[in-house]
Amino acid sequence: QTCALPICMPDLDAFLAGFEAASGSSWSVGWIDALAQGAALGRGILETAEPSPDSIAPPPKRARSFPSDAPGWLLNRASVRAFNAAYWRRVPAGGEERILPYRKFLYPLDAIHGWNRIYGRAGFRQFQCVVPQAGGAAALRRLLEAVAANGDASFLAVLKSMGRAGRGLLSFAMPGYTLALDIPARPGSEALFAVLERITLEAGGRIYLAKDSMLSAAGFAAMYPDAGRFQAIRARVDPQCRLSSDMSRRLGLG
Repeated sequence: QTCALPICMPDLDAFLAGFEAASGSSWSVGWIDALAQGAALGRGILETAEPSPDSIAPPPKRARSFPSDAPGWLLNRASVRAFNAAYWRRVPAGGEERILPYRKFLYPLDAIHGWNRIYGRAGFRQFQCVVPQAGGAAALRRLLEAVAANGDASFLAVLKSMGRAGRGLLSFAMPGYTLALDIPARPGSEALFAVLERITLEAGGRIYLAKDSMLSAAGFAAMYPDAGRFQAIRARVDPQCRLSSDMSRRLGLG
């Protein structure tokens, strides 16, 4: 079981200070109101958790289901703004400590089967980037400003701090902050992804390939400097390029 403590953060500066203060926590994660602007830009809820010394009986699994694809008009700026405002206010100003089954804290979306149907038949695209800690606040501010101005952000926006670099040639991880967004697939969303890619690249960050469907080949080459070494190994073990994918061809990996 986990002992969780969610706290409301009024803006991005408070959020990042909260992550710094929670650096010793076993788990920390933030939900961001991606439509908040002005002085409230980056407001959200920071949750930290530790293993609880007390155990509780796991509740019976009563996962709810989203029965069908939502109509396309349901997820709009007004409805998401209203949801985000209500969700942000659900936590008392001083926070509240709760004992939770670890699955509920770590995998909250498992409680709703078919949650992706809320985006309608067109679905959504995911974006996740990591930006270095140095200059990370400015980069996150630019990313959130771009998303808020576009108005198509969903209610699922997650901010985390990342501690160390990965060891793989195409590893995403680096010390810094990672921002994840689910964005409805609508006409014009490609332009938003291009802006988010440019901001990430200018900040010295990279985009998470496991969630990507929009990154350009040029952006990939700049974000992943070891891609050449990866290609050399691949050419040696698979000279006929029998192992390929739409993503590898889009990113210039063959």
